Amino acid sequence: MQVGRYEILEIIGSGAHGRVARAHDPLIGRLVAIKLFPKELAHGEARQRFLQEARVVGQLSHPAIITLHDMGIDEASHTPYLVMEYLEGQPLDRILEKGSIPFQRACAWGGNVASALAVAHRKGVIHGDVKPANMLVTEEGQVKLMDFGMARLASLDAKATPLAGTPAYWCPEQIVGKPQDARSDLFSLGIVLYEMVTRQRPFDADSLQGICTRVLSSTPLPPSHANRSLSAAFDDIVARCLAKDPANRYANADTLAHDLFPLARHTPIPGPAAQHAGNGHGNGLRDRAGRLLRSA
Repeated sequence: MQVGRYEILEIIGSGAHGRVARAHDPLIGRLVAIKLFPKELAHGEARQRFLQEARVVGQLSHPAIITLHDMGIDEASHTPYLVMEYLEGQPLDRILEKGSIPFQRACAWGGNVASALAVAHRKGVIHGDVKPANMLVTEEGQVKLMDFGMARLASLDAKATPLAGTPAYWCPEQIVGKPQDARSDLFSLGIVLYEMVTRQRPFDADSLQGICTRVLSSTPLPPSHANRSLSAAFDDIVARCLAKDPANRYANADTLAHDLFPLARHTPIPGPAAQHAGNGHGNGLRDRAGRLLRSA
C-alpha cells in the first residue's frame, strides 16, 4: 500500500482518531510514522479545515513534541495523512501497566510535557487529548507528546461525538460544553501526573456518567495518600491543576513546568500523610531510618 509517496510497511496502532503506520520515505530514505485519517476529512469544508489544522501543528517545534514532517491527502484513496518522525519507544499508558513512575522521573516528564504545551499554547494550539496514550517514552527515556490537535481534527468527522478525547482525562468545562482553553490541557496533565506516581486515576469510575460526576463534583485525595513518599509540594501542584474552576488552575503551562522541574532534581520530603502515618509507630521509625540511609 502507498499513501502519497510513502510506502506503508505495517499498521502499528489504531484509535479514535485514525490509524498509525510505520512507513518508508523513498525520497529521503528514512522510516516515518504516518497517521491515517477517515476519508470523511478529505472532502468539502472538512478538507480545508484538515489542511489548515495540519499546517498549524506543523509549526510546533519542541524537544518534547513529535516532529511533523509532511501532510497531505492521497487522491487515489482519499486518505488524509500526517507524516511524523518515527521513534522506537512505548506509550506511557503501557509503561504504567507495569508499575508507577519514580517521583523524580514523573516530575521531569511532566515538566517536559508542560513546557511542550506552553509552546503550543503560545501558537494558539490546544492539544485537547492529553493522556498517557499520547505520550511516547523513547528508548532513551525521553517523553514526546503526540497527536496535537487530533481530537479537534477528529471532531470534523460527521461520525465523531461532540465530546472528543478520553473520558478519564476530560476537564469539567469539556463535560458541560463550555469553551476549552490552555488551562483545560493542564487539568488533563494533572490527571496524568496523579496517575504516574499512584497508578490510580483521580476520577475513575465504572461508567461514563460516573466519571463525569466525579470530575464535576468530587475532590480527589492527594497523591500522597496513595504514595506516602510524595511531597506536599507535589500534592499542591496536582491540586492546582485539578481545580474545577479554570481560573484557579495554573495560568499557563510555563508556570507549571517551572514548579515541576525543581522537584525532578530533589528527593521529595514526604507530605503530611506520610508523616502522620509514621508518628509513634515502628514503621515510621524504619521509614525515617531508610530516608536517612538513602540521603547519606
